[in-house]
Amino acid sequence: MNLGEYSDSALFILSLKPMSGYELSRKLKWDGSMVSGGTIRPLLKSLERHGFIRYEMRGRAKVYSLTSKGEKYVSNLRSFRENIRERMLAVSMGRDLLFPDVLASIEDTTILNEAIDLMALTIIRQVKVAFVLKKDGNNEGIDRMIQLINDSIKQVLQTEKPKVKQ
Repeated sequence: MNLGEYSDSALFILSLKPMSGYELSRKLKWDGSMVSGGTIRPLLKSLERHGFIRYEMRGRAKVYSLTSKGEKYVSNLRSFRENIRERMLAVSMGRDLLFPDVLASIEDTTILNEAIDLMALTIIRQVKVAFVLKKDGNNEGIDRMIQLINDSIKQVLQTEKPKVKQ
């Protein structure tokens, strides 16, 4: 995980309550271990430099909290994530059921959630690129990107021959 990937998580955690960098590093666990000081300090400096957080001294500890810009960012990010969920459901409505065999099983639902977690960062990166292309009016670039993604999905389906219906 890089600093950009920790940033949203750090802001979400700080939206719950102000805390020290050490406390934040304990909550930002990755692969079961806490985030090191060598990662948390540059992250906090970056978030502060961009105006998302501020700190106040409490004794010898810096206690970080969100600025109004940070609060707005977290609020917009929560709305964005909810919008993604709603759009996924809306796309699936009126078509085939969304994962009908999977959602009928607790075990498969857990695996589906893990698959979503694995793909989320890739999907977000794709959306970021599509956003920049769309903002620049480059619809051809978006169409090329979609085609490349669909081609790679087809290639995986042909190579792996999974029991996946397209």
